[in-house]
Amino acid sequence: MGGKSEIIFDKQSPGLVEKIWAVVVRLSTVRLSWLLFGLPFLLLLPYLNSFPYPSADAAYSDVTISHYPNAYFLKESIYTFREIPLWSSTILSGYPFAANPLAGIWYPISWLLLLTPLPFGFNLLVGFHLIWGGIGLYLLMRQEGIGHIGALFAGISFAMLPKMFSHYGAGHLTLLFAIPWTPWLLWSQKADYKINVMGRSISFIPGLILALIYLADIRWGALATLLWCVYSIAHRKVSWRKQIFSIISQTTLALLLSAPLILPLIEYSLLSTRSSMNPGEVLAYSLPVGKLVGLIFPGISGNHEWVLYSGGIVLILAMSAIILRNDRIKGTFWGGVFLVSLVIALGSQIPGSEFLTGIPIVSLLRVPSRSLFLVGLSLAALSGYGLEKVIDKLTKEPGRQLNLVPFALVAFSLILAAGIYTVEGTLPSGILWGGFILAIGVLWIQIRLKTRIRFEVWIAGLFLIGLVDLGMVNVNSFQARPAEEVYSERESVAQYISTQPGEFRTYSPSYSIPQQTAVRYGLELTDGVDPLQIEDYAEFMESASGVPRTGYSVTMPPFETGDPKVDNAGYFPDAEKLGLLNVGYVVADYELNVQGLTFEKQFGEVSVYKNELQMPRAWVQAKNVNLVSPVKQAEILDQRPNNMLISAEGPGMLVVSEINYPDWEVSVDGEKQEIDTAAGVLRAVKLDAGSHEVNFTYKPVSVLIGLALSIGGLFSIVLFSSKSKPISQN
Repeated sequence: MGGKSEIIFDKQSPGLVEKIWAVVVRLSTVRLSWLLFGLPFLLLLPYLNSFPYPSADAAYSDVTISHYPNAYFLKESIYTFREIPLWSSTILSGYPFAANPLAGIWYPISWLLLLTPLPFGFNLLVGFHLIWGGIGLYLLMRQEGIGHIGALFAGISFAMLPKMFSHYGAGHLTLLFAIPWTPWLLWSQKADYKINVMGRSISFIPGLILALIYLADIRWGALATLLWCVYSIAHRKVSWRKQIFSIISQTTLALLLSAPLILPLIEYSLLSTRSSMNPGEVLAYSLPVGKLVGLIFPGISGNHEWVLYSGGIVLILAMSAIILRNDRIKGTFWGGVFLVSLVIALGSQIPGSEFLTGIPIVSLLRVPSRSLFLVGLSLAALSGYGLEKVIDKLTKEPGRQLNLVPFALVAFSLILAAGIYTVEGTLPSGILWGGFILAIGVLWIQIRLKTRIRFEVWIAGLFLIGLVDLGMVNVNSFQARPAEEVYSERESVAQYISTQPGEFRTYSPSYSIPQQTAVRYGLELTDGVDPLQIEDYAEFMESASGVPRTGYSVTMPPFETGDPKVDNAGYFPDAEKLGLLNVGYVVADYELNVQGLTFEKQFGEVSVYKNELQMPRAWVQAKNVNLVSPVKQAEILDQRPNNMLISAEGPGMLVVSEINYPDWEVSVDGEKQEIDTAAGVLRAVKLDAGSHEVNFTYKPVSVLIGLALSIGGLFSIVLFSSKSKPISQN
């Protein structure tokens, strides 16, 4: 194995218990230790058929809001229509599905969800990615010269990172798919598969991995790219010119391979409400300075975005790596990542941060505290270096310097706990647990210093303390909810509406029909929750819903305090404008006294109203008249995610209650025509006298160009490959 942290057996005669421990530890460190990477999956095993939520009383999770509806819609479209949906009408009266980074179309591994039942498939993929990330950091640490034990501890600490599990509870699956690729991206710098570009031989593996990160979650791609560039420069073994050329070439390859997502996403973002975020909205969820104590105490950060805890033993070892003399550039690099990532996470707390939000790419990103994932990664890596240093000190030259780190942490935690108790009159369980783990860690190090305990027994105990700590924190970072319970949420309401005749959409000012329930019953919503919303549609819905917009919101309509059941009770929708969107039913958690809406049925606290001013999904009206004038209903012959075939009688204007968006095309009787916009958001086309067959088709040029570029990128790898041999791990 190599490295300083290989097992060293003491020469004193062991007793029976120590002999057994020695055999177990020797086997685990040489062969069976790889099984420890399965611990994240073991934690998820009891909940494979459940949906994760942040807590027992949490009402929402991104899995049920976004990922489940998207995966369900993708499955249904492929199985029913035998085509990949590029457009979705499930929420927001329709949006470009192919441009949505949460859709899961372009990340190859997400396609395994088509073969598995849900939510089982989600949990399976999360477990796989956590294990994959841990193995990646292990290999990276070995590549940096760390021994087996130190690298193993670092890898498992990353795979068991509490921040990962807290975001699992929040349902941020795409982040959990992208982040575990980060150590592999850094490790790939020394990969031996290369291509010849302009006379220079460069590795293409980093470009492939970077593309996978972009396709899994483009938001993480920005931080991953920055980290990789700095890592490449810090560890370069070639000239500056060659290193910069390599970075540019591999980044270009990554952009080519991920172009099918990036190009339509750029188009979508520029037309969305996200493009007009102010600095305060960009810096949302910046880490408050007071939350820095979360490094020591788990569970006191409150919001999952502010989770800092990486483990008590991990922190002791990481601080040991920083404080003890270390002349390795690699350890210094990780210390720098730790500090810089903390500063980035502070966001709005840092002077001048609002100026940075004016940078084009930065202005489209939110939540600077996502950099705390890099804090966790760097602490895990540093813990490997720290364990190496601790082993050196314990076996060669134990002294005061080693005692300084753990005792300083314990002293600080005691002082802080005393201050909190003085102010609050009580101590949260997270403070008690964090202090306990630090004390146990110090005690365990002192046991090795002061007694003749065998090294292999001591190292096994250290792993046990660390894993128990992380396991206990992680299982309390989320709340699993059975699939049957999630599916039954407002099911009676959705079931009733789905049995009503005709084609229509529904609207709720109070999120009365959850998106996971709506998609299961085939209901199309004019409201919805998604980070990207078409600006023109948001403006139309402001008047149609009666709910004012006060800034960027991921929900439509917005909820001022985050409580959908009461926030919009004082606003009244416009039944006529909702009717233009083909809204046939309005559902609310409170009474609506609105002209045009007729009360129809009550389901517990949910009221269902029939919209008497509903317009058909498609109609023909006289040209240049108001949309409220008498109309003739058009017949929809066929409707698919990317296509709508209509039979209509002219003359007049055919208006389709579907959102107009670039790259929708229309042909009338086989001849291509120009699409007009009605009511500011709807698709329309002029018709001459007589019967016509009108075909609307969504053909996004950005997707076609992106696919061509991606294929070109793959072809260039094959074409310019200069050698193909096993990847080096040295």
